[in-house]
Amino acid sequence: MMCYEQLSYRKKNQINNDLSLTMEQHQLLWCNYSSSKNADFIDPAPPIPPGYLQITALFIYTLLSILTITSNIFVCLVVFCYQRMVTVTNLFIVNLAISDLLVGIFCIPIVLISDYLLSNWPFGAFMCKFFSFAQSVCVTCTIYTLIAMSIDRYLAVVHPMNPLKITQGQCKKMLAFIWLFAISFSIPVYIEMNTRVVCFKREDGTHFQMTCEASDLSKSIQTAYNIASIVMIYFIPLVVLSIVYIHLGQTLNKSRAPGEAHSERDAKMEKSKRKVIKMCCIVVIMFGICWLPMQIYINILRQFLEVIGYKYIPHLYFAFHIMAMSNSCINPFIYGVMSSKFRNGYLYFLKCQQRSMRKNTLSSARTSKDLRSFRLISNRTSAFG
Repeated sequence: MMCYEQLSYRKKNQINNDLSLTMEQHQLLWCNYSSSKNADFIDPAPPIPPGYLQITALFIYTLLSILTITSNIFVCLVVFCYQRMVTVTNLFIVNLAISDLLVGIFCIPIVLISDYLLSNWPFGAFMCKFFSFAQSVCVTCTIYTLIAMSIDRYLAVVHPMNPLKITQGQCKKMLAFIWLFAISFSIPVYIEMNTRVVCFKREDGTHFQMTCEASDLSKSIQTAYNIASIVMIYFIPLVVLSIVYIHLGQTLNKSRAPGEAHSERDAKMEKSKRKVIKMCCIVVIMFGICWLPMQIYINILRQFLEVIGYKYIPHLYFAFHIMAMSNSCINPFIYGVMSSKFRNGYLYFLKCQQRSMRKNTLSSARTSKDLRSFRLISNRTSAFG
């Protein structure tokens, strides 16, 4: 914490009496007037992303944010506005889309601005807490929605005649409980995150940087929470999901014995079940692959960064974070490839959008033509008047 109170009375007045100074200039003066013993100096200085990495990040993060927002909006439109798409499985898919949509709106742009364009946290203490909290809520909500989806598929395949099948009303209650659990689990993140001004020295003098990080927590508590996080929102859910989907695969293989007669209706139902389970399984696998490096970096690797050297941190973080954020725009493409209904829904809304754009273009062209005709008539009337 910045030891402003420990500055001498004369130096405090020298800083505070100059009303023309900005907050940034005040903070730089605090760094310059404080000794390295009292001020919050760090050594070595935090790494600066090289120029080529900033340009690459600007392009990739912008594209990723646009794809995430538009693709997940399309998923919601297809489920709620296309023909008979509101099913229990699709409600779970919409919940995933909403979670990914929040990532595209809040998480991706903020990381681009603070970590790469400015190398500074400009959004204040509340946004520091809210950003970290929102990211934790979205990840927790995503993984537990995948678990709920696997339970629904398990009941549909392994116990098809069971009256305890999940209804749409029960599904909505499950989703509400998942969001409540995700918010409760992420409250410690909101409490512990805060802004911090750090001072450091480079070759051209003393500098300061506003950061958004955990504050006032002992190393042991921070380590314990990190371990609990990676276990609760990554390893245990993935183990549960793996067991469920392996069992589902075995059940589907046994359900069709060689030489057994099947009606056309049964064959279609079994094919549909296999497609849905395969799609859900691919979604789970992609989540595990995309988030593994980031989970290891945040909860384990970041504690031992001095071993690999600070100059490689921006490159590692960039690669790991891009992988994690890309998971938010991958799912809609998986649905489009694996499900003909989603694919047809996407095409339907794309055609609607194209027709709307054509109508707007024709309307504007007609308006422009009518306006030119009106001006011509007005000019002729005034000439003969």
